[in-house]
Amino acid sequence: AGGAVRGGNVRVLGADRVVHCCPPTPDIMASAAAQAAKATLENRDLDDSWQLPDGNVKRGKALFKKHCAQCHSMFPDGRNILGTSQGPTMFNVCGRVSGEETVGRARPNEFGDTLSDKTRQVVWTDAALMNYMRDPSKTSGGPVTMNFEGIKDVQTRVDIVQFLHSLTWDNPIMSETPPSKQPNILTTYWRKMTGSA
Repeated sequence: AGGAVRGGNVRVLGADRVVHCCPPTPDIMASAAAQAAKATLENRDLDDSWQLPDGNVKRGKALFKKHCAQCHSMFPDGRNILGTSQGPTMFNVCGRVSGEETVGRARPNEFGDTLSDKTRQVVWTDAALMNYMRDPSKTSGGPVTMNFEGIKDVQTRVDIVQFLHSLTWDNPIMSETPPSKQPNILTTYWRKMTGSA
């Protein structure tokens, strides 16, 4: 009954018998430690002493478009070329206090009209942004009114936060004049038919 070697250090001899045939390699130990650290980070709240690791701003922009841009603008004027601007602009969000920026064009704060005391004074530090993206309901103290379950993957959140740090006046793209919105085909047709072009 020769068994199969798995992971380089375990020989399975039978359904109920496992024999360790050699010690784990440093690579296996390092990989296991990294996976344990990642699992711990994915499942806990971070405090403000936590330091944001390096990330990829370009990847963060793509991830922002995927996860956030349906509702959040990245521009100072709140325009949203990808979605509906239901939420506040993420321009200059790093260090901002929750509720400080208007939501879309109607509601006065980032959590709708029902901010709990817990979320009225959230300072959007790196740790607070990471915690919110992991579990928005927990950070806001109750259900949120957006279609966003949260992002568990740490590197995805890190890349998005690194991108959010680029949304400042120091970024020349942020001060560009917005492109003019072209009327849709029905509006163009209507104007031609009514002579109001």
